[in-house]
Formats: sequence, structure tokens, C-alpha cells
Amino acid sequence: MIIILLYFFLLIIILFPLGIGTSKLLSIKVKLPLDIVLLGLVTITIFSSLWMFFLPLAGLWSFSLIFLSTVVFFYNRAEVYEQLKISKNNILKLSFLNKLTLLFTLLAIVYCTSLPAYVIDNESYYIQTIKWLDKYGLVKGGLANLHVYLAQQSGFHILEAALNFDSVYDRFNDLSAFYLLIGVVWSLESDINDNHILKYYRKGLVVLSLICFTFISAPSPDTAVYVLTYILIYKFLKLWHHWDEKEFIILTFFCCQIIYFKVIMVLLFILVIMIWLKYYQVKKNVSWMLVGLLFLSLFIGKNLVVTGLPLFPLDYGIVTETVWELPLSVSNFYNGITKAQAFGVSPKVITEMNAFELSQSWFFHSGLEGLLNKILLMSILISFIFLFTKKVKPAIKCVLIVFLFHVIVLFVTSPQFRFFIPLLVPSAVLSGLLMFKLSHKTVNFLFLTFLFVGLIIATFTGLQNRLTDNDLMIRNYNLHALNLLIQPAPKSIYPNDFKKVTKNELQYHSPLNNSFLYGTYNLPLPAVNERYVEFMENKYQISIQKLGDSISEGFKYVKIKN
Repeated sequence: MIIILLYFFLLIIILFPLGIGTSKLLSIKVKLPLDIVLLGLVTITIFSSLWMFFLPLAGLWSFSLIFLSTVVFFYNRAEVYEQLKISKNNILKLSFLNKLTLLFTLLAIVYCTSLPAYVIDNESYYIQTIKWLDKYGLVKGGLANLHVYLAQQSGFHILEAALNFDSVYDRFNDLSAFYLLIGVVWSLESDINDNHILKYYRKGLVVLSLICFTFISAPSPDTAVYVLTYILIYKFLKLWHHWDEKEFIILTFFCCQIIYFKVIMVLLFILVIMIWLKYYQVKKNVSWMLVGLLFLSLFIGKNLVVTGLPLFPLDYGIVTETVWELPLSVSNFYNGITKAQAFGVSPKVITEMNAFELSQSWFFHSGLEGLLNKILLMSILISFIFLFTKKVKPAIKCVLIVFLFHVIVLFVTSPQFRFFIPLLVPSAVLSGLLMFKLSHKTVNFLFLTFLFVGLIIATFTGLQNRLTDNDLMIRNYNLHALNLLIQPAPKSIYPNDFKKVTKNELQYHSPLNNSFLYGTYNLPLPAVNERYVEFMENKYQISIQKLGDSISEGFKYVKIKN
């Protein structure tokens, strides 16, 4: 916990100068310290995404990042000191209750992120994705051919690799926790110009703690996407009523970063376009589109190198003819797994189900997810009703419309509940504020309740185990706070026992605990389960081979000759 606190402090020291430097470069004066920190994270996302095409995100990168931040600080130290002073004053202006809440939240977040990771995706590709970026940067081609889950490399994992300082300490993967901390601090602050809806909307971000406290110990892009989307919608609601060019640029950067973190959020860009169209006659500037083109280029470039498919997971009619292009059969296999997981059935069964049977399976999904799916349907119904309610302002209707379009896209692709959350929570909070007139005391009570409940769920593994029907997510460890007081738990909950396997001149590390077909844990590179390799050979008659002499050159599939 102490090491995580020091890590957060280091991040703030690095991010403030870079955020201020970026704002000056863009000729925008950012007044809010949290916006500066978030802008610093956007800056590092862009720089690290360019760097990884050529070099690893390890020692030289870390040195260059700290050096750049130091130089920018030297030339902008007056602005940095000013922003730090504003941050200090903002904290001092908080009520005594909010100060206690902030302290409690900080300790709770640091404790929860020190726990072993709860998300099973951490054991299949989160750790390994970041590990590849740390050691090799963007492998020259076809990393997805080693393990199809590595095709899911997110912009968030690039940012995580850029800021985990793996060459110094090997247990940092805590950006999710840092984003949640930013979100909670943001929700405790207030703007005197906000109406009661916006003031209470800010407080509503704490709803995310119910979910995020449990998951921040894993380097998942979800928490960052949830927090950024919630803040983005707040900025959208303010911009709708009052044009502010600097806020619009920040909105665009945040939106593009969210989509880069999780491409399923692409419909968020509609909100940016809506603001631009609303004020087009006032500001006919289209330079903001360059931000979108920059992130789109990074996204396509990354996908081309990792999978050979520029818009992965989409592959409709797009042929690149690269040596390492992910075979269509494997791409369909990946999409089938993702969709089957959402409906709670096996990939084989889902191909035999019609639309009605799929809907029925989704609605009656077992465990917590089934309950959440029912809550989701109720939220969708309420949002739809509000679209035809006169008292609902146009800006809120725009948010609800984007949410409903987002729902439709997810139902067609992969209706996993966690994919709905980024827009579900803001829409639900706005709907709740429209339906109920809440007092300030009631809002504060709900705020603290959500914090405590989220912490309790994250702390007690017995409660976590009741929330899932996935045997691989059942936790039996027994850790106490004292064990985590100094440093966090290891990245993986599984032992790093492995055997070396050599096939087709490719030597890889296979876990001895191979009960999880896709599990690679925190094994040395390259890591893949021997059962997975055999599965691909038997099902698709393809074998994994290196593209060159070194694994840094990438991998390809070769058809097995009968």
C-alpha cells in the first residue's frame, strides 16, 4: 500500500508538467488541475503509442519520459506551482465530511488495488500484453497469432506499460486505481456555476465504486473508460449550454482516448459531433478533427501490426495480405467466444440458437449477471420513456439517445453487462435525478453508502464468489491488510511454474497448471498453453511459427500439410 501511494505521487509529479506543456502547445488555458492530470495521461498515451512502433516501453522510455517531464517543468514551473496551489486550496475548501471521505477513499483504493486481481482476463492476456510492450514494444507483426486474446491489445495497456516502470519494480499495474481516484476527487469538488442536476450528477460518479473497487487490482481498461465517460458527459452537458473552445478540445481528446481504450465506445463521438454542429455557425474551425484522425491512425496502425486486420475485431471484407494476418477462422473463433460469454452459453451452442433463444438466455443468465441484465432492461425502458418527456432538456435527451444506440450495437455484437456500464451509469444517474428530488443530505448519504458497499464487496472474497458463476473467478486466498501494507500482491494469483515446449523451431513457456485453456499468467515470454496450441492445430489445422529468427519479429500461422 505504501509503495502504491508513492507510485501515485510519482504519477502526479510527472503528469502535471506534461499536462501544462500540452495545454500551452495547443494554446488552451486549462484551469482545472484534474483536467491537467488527465491531459497529461492523454499526452503519454499518444507519445507511448508512437514510441512502441520502434522501441520497448521500458528503461530508455522511462528515462526519456521523466527527462521530458523535468524539462517541461523547468520551463513552466510557475504554472505548475500555481496548479499545485489551486489543488491544495480545492482540498482545503472541501467540507470536513468530504475531507474524511477523500482520505477514506484514497486508503480504500490503495488497499483494493493491492489485492490479487479478480478479473480472469488478467490471467489470459492483460499481464502478457503489458509484458510484451515493456520488453519489445509493438512486436513487428502477428502477436495475435501466438495467442488470439493478445489481439485485444488496448490503448490502455499501452499507457499502462508506459507508466508501470517495470524495469524498476515489477508489481505496478495500477492505472485503473489512479483513474478511479481521479474520478472520486472530481466528484467531491464542485463548480459554483453548476445547477443542482450537474452538482448531484458529479456525486453520482460514486456509483461506479460498487463495481470498480473489486476490479481495480487488474489492468483492465474498463475503470478508466467508466470514469472518463462519466466526466465527458458532464462536460458535454455544460458545453451544450455554453460554448468554450478549450473545453471542446479537451472533450475531443477525452472522447478519442476512451475509444482508443475500448473501441466499442465509438458512438461517444456522436456527442462531440453534436456540440460541433450546434455551434458550427459560431465556430467553423475543424482542426479538432485532426485529433480524431491521429487516434484513428494509431488504432489502425496498432491493429495492422498485431493482427493484420486494420479494424479488428471487425474483419468484413478487409484483406491486407500481410504474412501475419490473423486467419478469418481464428478471428471468427474469437468473436464467437466473446458473444457466447455474453449470452452465458458455449461457442458451439450459440451457433444453433435463434434470436429468441439468445434473448431468453441473456435475460435468464444465471448469477449476478442475470440480475444486472434485468436492471439494464429497466434502465433502457426508463431512458426510452424520458425521450418523449417534455421536461427533459435536449442535452440530456442527446445522452439518452447515444446510450440507446450503444445498447442496440451491443445487442447485435456482444451484450456483456460491463460493456453497457460506461453509458448506463450516467444515463441512470440522470434519469434518477429527473425522477426524484433529492436533498443534499440524501445525496451525501447515498454517496457514502456506495463507497462503503463497494469496499466491502472488494474486501471479502466470500461476497465476490457469490457474484459470479465462473469457476475460474472463485477466490480462495486469505490475505490480511498487514500483508499488503508495504507492497501489493503479485500480478498473478497463479504460481509461475512452467515447462519449456519446442515445436516448429518455436520455444514457448506453457503453465504446469493448465486447467485454464487461455491462461498464460505471469510466465516468461513467449507464453502460451500447450493445450491451446494443440487445440488450434486440431480444430483449424494451423501451427504457430516465428516470422524470423527472434520472437521480437512476430508470429504467423502456417497451414498443416496432411
